[in-house]
Amino acid sequence: MKRFLLLLLFSIFSILAFADDISFSGNESRIVLREGKENVELTRGAEVFCNGLRINADSITLSGSNWRYVSVTGNVKVVDEERDLSIMTSSLWYDRVDERLLIGTYFELDDRANEMSASASLLEYDMANENLMLSGRVRLRKMNNGDLVSTRAESVRYDRTSDRMELLGSASVTWKDDQYSAEVISLDLKNDSIVLDTRIQGTING
Repeated sequence: MKRFLLLLLFSIFSILAFADDISFSGNESRIVLREGKENVELTRGAEVFCNGLRINADSITLSGSNWRYVSVTGNVKVVDEERDLSIMTSSLWYDRVDERLLIGTYFELDDRANEMSASASLLEYDMANENLMLSGRVRLRKMNNGDLVSTRAESVRYDRTSDRMELLGSASVTWKDDQYSAEVISLDLKNDSIVLDTRIQGTING
């Protein structure tokens, strides 16, 4: 019986890894095979690799049709090898088909490809379109042509492809020793431009 269960588990893991480009490991696992309720729960040193993402955490659950959803909790680290960025947090949810990553708790993001780091309380990452929406006391720092751009806002939209960002709510920017604040600030870092809207203040060093 034990040998049969081991062979069954091995077959499931092999099919998942081959058919859906998922590989995973952990020190404990629980598998439900009932149709419509299939899921794999990994605990104690769990790791999943899929869609170019390597996810490590205390607990990882794969569920949904074709193991579409990945739910992760506890000491979470995500490394996106293709985009050269990493995220540290305590929980996240990932849709492999739509390539959407959601975080509803404090996180720290390190985007090495764009020389950008950030922290906030919420993250919506549309990976297919390279758009990030950060919310909740956002702190974002980015190098731009050798200059540090330091920003704060209640929320930030950042387009990794165009290198543009929009800061919303009590927004402030420090850039080239100049300081700006407004309710809405738009930055185009490729063209070194800044647009301020509503309750504008600034200090420019001549």
